[in-house]
Amino acid sequence: MSKIEVRASGRWRAVEILGGLIVIALALFALADPQFTIQTLVIVIAAGLILGGLFRITVGAFATVLPSPLRSLNVTGGVIALVLGIAALFDLQATVATLVGILAVALLLVGAVEIGVGVARHPPVWLRLVILAIGALTIVLSVYVILNMSIGQTILAAMATIDFTTTA
Repeated sequence: MSKIEVRASGRWRAVEILGGLIVIALALFALADPQFTIQTLVIVIAAGLILGGLFRITVGAFATVLPSPLRSLNVTGGVIALVLGIAALFDLQATVATLVGILAVALLLVGAVEIGVGVARHPPVWLRLVILAIGALTIVLSVYVILNMSIGQTILAAMATIDFTTTA
């Protein structure tokens, strides 16, 4: 078999390196100013809801090949998404609080699942104890996020930072 080696041009590699440096700088900025990061995240989510809602309404209104109940569901879902997106833009703080609440509930559920996996008798005992400890710590973190919303905002900003750096 022959080995085929594909190499990017020097200019393309420079663009990739520059893009990576920009993403790392954005990630550091996201960590440095979590409030800005969270508000940007809310605006992006709201824009996605508005665009998705408009798309659903358009599909429901003009896609005559779809059955009538499916067209109605598309229009209804589109209107709901459009209203939620506009509401999110009008009250950013309430949207941030909602996102942090969703994060807290997700952490609580993940912790409960981890404890459930730790109680199961499949893995070895030492691994079950580690899984139980991780589940308990996750539940403690979720309670802390519920009690202190600013920690939840920092966690959301850290998650955005991790997303920036892993996609670079």
